[in-house]
Amino acid sequence: MDLDPLSVVTPARVKVLLIPIGNVRQLRFEGFVERLQHINVVRLGDVSPDSRPHRTMFSPLAFPEGIVLYDLSITLPPPSHLALAPFEIYREPLVVVGIADGRTLGVDGVQENHSRQGAKVGSRIEEYASNGTATESLSRDLDGMQREYSRALVHQILVFDHDISPLPKGIYPVPSPEKSRTTTVKTVMCDLTSRLLAEMTTYAKSLQALSTLESPRISSGSAALNRIGSALPAHTAGLSRPGSVIENSRSFSPADDRPNPSHRISMPAHVPSGSDSRASTPDSRATSPPSGVRTPPTTFNEINGSSATQSPPNPSSHVKPRVGSRDRVSVNGFGAGSLGERERNKGKGRIGVVIGAMYLLAGRWPDAVKELIQSATIARGNSDYVWHAKAMDYILVCLLMYAWAGMDFRIPDIFFPNMERLNAGASKKSSHSPSNGLPGLTGRKSLDPADRAANFRTLTGLLPDLTNNILNLYSRAWTFTDDKIPPLAFSQSAIRFAKLLSAIHLSSGTLDDVLLRHLVLNAETLRDEASPETLAFSSRGELVNLLFRAYPRPISESPLSIADHTAILAGIASVLSELGCHRKKALVLKELMSGLLPALVQARKDGAAEMGVHPAASLASLNATVRAIPLENAGVAPDDSEQGMRHLLALVCHSYGIKSSKTIGDHGLEGAPAQKKDSVQTSSTPTNVPSIEAVVAHALERASAKSSGSQDLKIDILRSCINICEALPDLSGALRYSADLLREAGSGIAPGPDDSDGSPDLPIEEQVRLANNISRTLSAARQLGLEHPEADYWDEFLVRGVELMDASQSRNLLSHAKSELEMVETMDAKKEKNPFIYNPFLKPKSSAAVEPLLVAHEETFFRVMLQNLYEFDLVIERLKLESDGVPFECSTQSTMIGPYRTQTLLLSGAPQSAGSLTIRGCSAKIRGCRERSFTTFSEPWALKPDVKGRHVQSASKTRPTSTTSDSGKSKAYRPPKGPTAATLALSVISAQPNVTMKSISLPQSAIMLLEGETSIFTITLQNTSPTTPADLLLLSFDDSTSSQRQSALSSKELSAVELYELELTSAHQQSFRWLRKDKDQDLKLAPGEETTLKIKVVGKPGLSFGTIQVDYGYLGISRVEIKDRFYTRQLVIPITVTVNASIDLIRNDMVTLPSDLSWPQQPGLAQDLNEDSNSSHPKSIAPVLPISDNLQPLLSRIALSTTNQPHALLLLDLRNSWPNTLTITLSLLDPSSNSPPFTHTLSLNPGTTHRIPLPIPRLYLPNAHAPIPSLNPANKRQFVVSATKSSPEAERATREAFWYREAVLERVGATWREAGTGRSGVVELRGLRLTPRMISSVKLEELDVQMSVTSTEPSDDRAIKQLAPSKFSIPTSTFLILMATLYNRSTTPIYPLLRLQPALANQPHNIALDLSKKLLVNGVLQRALPLLRPGERRQVETGFCVLSAGVYEWGATVEEVRVSGKAVEKRGRERAATGEFDVLADIRRRVWHAEESCVLVATDGEEELTGEIS
Repeated sequence: MDLDPLSVVTPARVKVLLIPIGNVRQLRFEGFVERLQHINVVRLGDVSPDSRPHRTMFSPLAFPEGIVLYDLSITLPPPSHLALAPFEIYREPLVVVGIADGRTLGVDGVQENHSRQGAKVGSRIEEYASNGTATESLSRDLDGMQREYSRALVHQILVFDHDISPLPKGIYPVPSPEKSRTTTVKTVMCDLTSRLLAEMTTYAKSLQALSTLESPRISSGSAALNRIGSALPAHTAGLSRPGSVIENSRSFSPADDRPNPSHRISMPAHVPSGSDSRASTPDSRATSPPSGVRTPPTTFNEINGSSATQSPPNPSSHVKPRVGSRDRVSVNGFGAGSLGERERNKGKGRIGVVIGAMYLLAGRWPDAVKELIQSATIARGNSDYVWHAKAMDYILVCLLMYAWAGMDFRIPDIFFPNMERLNAGASKKSSHSPSNGLPGLTGRKSLDPADRAANFRTLTGLLPDLTNNILNLYSRAWTFTDDKIPPLAFSQSAIRFAKLLSAIHLSSGTLDDVLLRHLVLNAETLRDEASPETLAFSSRGELVNLLFRAYPRPISESPLSIADHTAILAGIASVLSELGCHRKKALVLKELMSGLLPALVQARKDGAAEMGVHPAASLASLNATVRAIPLENAGVAPDDSEQGMRHLLALVCHSYGIKSSKTIGDHGLEGAPAQKKDSVQTSSTPTNVPSIEAVVAHALERASAKSSGSQDLKIDILRSCINICEALPDLSGALRYSADLLREAGSGIAPGPDDSDGSPDLPIEEQVRLANNISRTLSAARQLGLEHPEADYWDEFLVRGVELMDASQSRNLLSHAKSELEMVETMDAKKEKNPFIYNPFLKPKSSAAVEPLLVAHEETFFRVMLQNLYEFDLVIERLKLESDGVPFECSTQSTMIGPYRTQTLLLSGAPQSAGSLTIRGCSAKIRGCRERSFTTFSEPWALKPDVKGRHVQSASKTRPTSTTSDSGKSKAYRPPKGPTAATLALSVISAQPNVTMKSISLPQSAIMLLEGETSIFTITLQNTSPTTPADLLLLSFDDSTSSQRQSALSSKELSAVELYELELTSAHQQSFRWLRKDKDQDLKLAPGEETTLKIKVVGKPGLSFGTIQVDYGYLGISRVEIKDRFYTRQLVIPITVTVNASIDLIRNDMVTLPSDLSWPQQPGLAQDLNEDSNSSHPKSIAPVLPISDNLQPLLSRIALSTTNQPHALLLLDLRNSWPNTLTITLSLLDPSSNSPPFTHTLSLNPGTTHRIPLPIPRLYLPNAHAPIPSLNPANKRQFVVSATKSSPEAERATREAFWYREAVLERVGATWREAGTGRSGVVELRGLRLTPRMISSVKLEELDVQMSVTSTEPSDDRAIKQLAPSKFSIPTSTFLILMATLYNRSTTPIYPLLRLQPALANQPHNIALDLSKKLLVNGVLQRALPLLRPGERRQVETGFCVLSAGVYEWGATVEEVRVSGKAVEKRGRERAATGEFDVLADIRRRVWHAEESCVLVATDGEEELTGEIS
């Protein structure tokens, strides 16, 4: 943000002049300057001190908390400002920084950047070649800077985007932003500060070597002196001091045409030196001057503060000699108590003020305050009012800097006028060392908010009297002394004080951190809405009185230049605007304009007289001649001509919130190319059309600026601008400000049909006069040969609506996105992967949502609504539609809109090719205005009233008008909403075909099916278009079951199982499907061509009708080349379907098959065992049951199984509902193998029900409690609250039943067939349901426990006979081994604890466990086993011996000792992968039991039994 030049803390800113060096482009130079301006605050603690002992006067080590503020500028202050140094040393640039571009240092860079300048390139390269390398050129540029800006303390060159070192002294590289660190630029500024502080020491010591400094003088060329407000009595207005004229510090020597360099500021400011020597130390003042060189001055009159030339002063110079003995005081021969001693003390006090100001610039605020207090005391004791006031001013700035930095400070006693603390000898001090008379300024951060707030209140209470006292001291100097401060310094001081007090006044009368940031850094703040009149501070009237003390005399009577006079008036007006004094502000502006107008008229006359033309000649002829006239011969001052009147008028308008004209159209807005400043703008067809966002932002900015400030005041200013432009004469400016006046006086709204507040704030006569003036100005410009200077139209809301007139609906076209084509393309293949593909073609197209379409080369009519809110006729010479997209030929119309009305006009146009077309508005050429674009604003809009004045901040980037002390009270500011731009989006397509259905294979478009039956029919389509082919043909289907499923799916009461069933039906059982021959080849229909399509239909319950929707169109390109949208027509073919019942699943059951069924049958053994069962043995083997013929083929498959896997028997009850016999085929599949499925076929008579047994292998599902999935991706959401309320146990049972049911259905299938007709279909088995008992029959446990018996010796294995998988015949009194095999089927490890439980079979519990004399066990029956990993088998051997014959049963139980950490982690990973929080996870310890006990038949007659068996 730019710094305020009239801020109260301006004396604390070090002025730095930035100049381009070498070949630097303007845009890059501005970018380099911006990088430096971001780091304009440097803390002394970050600055390295100078190592030289004689350069430590301003060392940063003395006050590391200090801060140096920089004012980086690219323009040199005017001479009137430089003449005030060293009285106001901050006005002169102490640092000059040259900015060079590292990319253009060498010859290559020069050649690249000057390749378009013809012969200049060669001369430029030769110049660089002759001068040496780029480094030497930079060194010469640095020497040139030191000669040209010799009064600056520091000269250095910064080479940006350059990181090659070393460089010569005074030249420093700055890497590019990509290679720079965050502290790179800050380091550069810190190094610059270090050199500045070192050089300031030399300058300060040279000042201390002087005996005195003269006060700044004012010019006496005017007849009367400038009146300083109300500070001076009336009888002092005509007083003048002889010999008060000073030379310009940048004056030219009469004998030389080049400027004489001034002295370095590090030298004594008022001591001229020879051309070959430069005194930098006090000792050099005593040296003898060489021959031909002036000797040092011996009187104050010879010390010239503003300039020093190398040649002796010309006797004919306009500098008047001083008269009066009181002005010529010798530096030698003063006695104690004499007048000379008083003058010496006065001089030392003045030098102390400058030294204190330098301490202030250097950030050494404690030293500055001490030095300034001492100097102010001396100045007060010697009645040196001007320097006393300046010291008080500097002390006030120091305290504000203390407060801004958050440090402790104390109000000095010198601010209290009633405390006379100076003794009689205070004025006789001769030392210039800093005073120690201000305790409490330690430079430390304030830790006590209460003390800091008290200091703020004390300082705030002193400010009104303090500022008045400072200004009164300046005024007293006019009355009682010869030191009359120049009007520029006095006026700017008064404005600075008024700005400070007004800011505090608007901040509820308090000084806080927010306000201090605004004062120091110009930070934006919001206005406090409290009434200023209720604040306990200076009233607005007192502030206005203080401000008007800065009011200058008229230009004709004032020594101020036009620029300074205008800047002072503008500063006064800005403060008046802050205080809300709009009437006084209007008076100031009238004074400003009234002062400018006569000067311009006189300058115009003088210039015309010198050229020998009439003053009424055109500005174009004047400009060509004026540029050739030297500046000293011009009618105005050189500084005024440099600024330019257009810039001055724009600055005045900008300070009052009047937005300058910005052309919208081919010169539009900031992004479009701008014309040259002095060129005449011409009308042309818009080529660079601004964006909609830019137009809306521009309209909002206009309205926001219009709503802020005084409307009448702005109108008066624009009227004055018009008068000034007419006096120049500036025809382009007159047109511009006439248009701005109409724009500013307009309502700035888009009124609705019933609004009546859109009239401008100008009388009708003045509106008509302005319109006529615009016409006359255009006529005069054409007569003078100017090329159509035209104004900018003043109403942004000319076009209020553009509508497409309704066309014929006989051929309705529908718009589709490319993604919709990808969805339905190859529908069959995609539905197998993702069955829930959204078919956008089945969505009904609402007539209100249908996009308006155009056809290429077809004429279309548009209705355009225009408005004119002014009271004069608006002649539109050319009006046509403005569009984006495809070429669009539009007819041009001309019309005239009457005063204050809206008018509708019909325009026709035809697109020339297919594509997108957007009608954004109109391009209009209005008589007297340049042709430009107008965006359509159809909705009424008006900016809401700006009650709190916040639109000013959004409308402009100027300094905020007020502050607020309580940031907590202000809410976040929302910028106002701008008008809504309306665009008419159209799609232009090429010619489209016309496809009809020629024939269908179904009689009367009807078909009858059985449930599960599939049928195929054909339809024939024909393209009846004679010229346009149909290269896009898409089929979509809809049926009666779709709406039922969608209605059911929308219910929130569905369980997860029901939802899955509905989604599965929608996914894999579509009623209709297109059977394409070649799915990779697009179907096309040439003009007049026919094609036949095969449609597959499946019989489903509830299917009664269906529709085949054919979307066709002409693309002209391949489908993959479609970029955005395409358009189709629709052909809908209805189909009637009747579905009858076939095979129904009535019920189902499931039981577990014994493991003996899969054991190989041994008839002899079975017979013997049956006989043994009737013998006298107490325990015998049970007889083998005979197997029926129906189960024999099914059980034979189990016997052939090589895995010996347990099986379950699935029982299905099927019923034939069709009146004919149907043959059913059941299939048993094994998904884990490639073996052919096992089938079983049987016939069902009509109306009969048959139970069919089907053995299936028992299953183990590792994740049987996983959440039930959803096939529709739209339903896969997290944190979905279940509609059903069930317990975790019930939910686990539901999920387990679901997954085992899916596993069973995956392995079982059934089809039916009718022998007589050949009809066939699929039996729907999705009705199968599993109860908990059925699940236990088919489910395998996670841990399987099997037991077998072996002998300890291999020779004894023949004594053991295996009768069944878990039944063994063993001898007694033999040592045997019980082999327990544990198999972990789960995916997590298990820590098992095995418990073996032997018992007598078929005995009561108390007898069965009494084994003390019947069974011996070697070891323990309960043991903890090592970790059993997933898929691992482990055998555990237990030795035993049976002592008596009988039947024994060994049971086994495995208990999980502890839950494995990997199991918990696995559940967590599964939960993270699915994105669901499974609350059903059971992490408790588990227990498993052996499904079958190991039965041991122990006999004493082992040999006899073995013989019989063999």
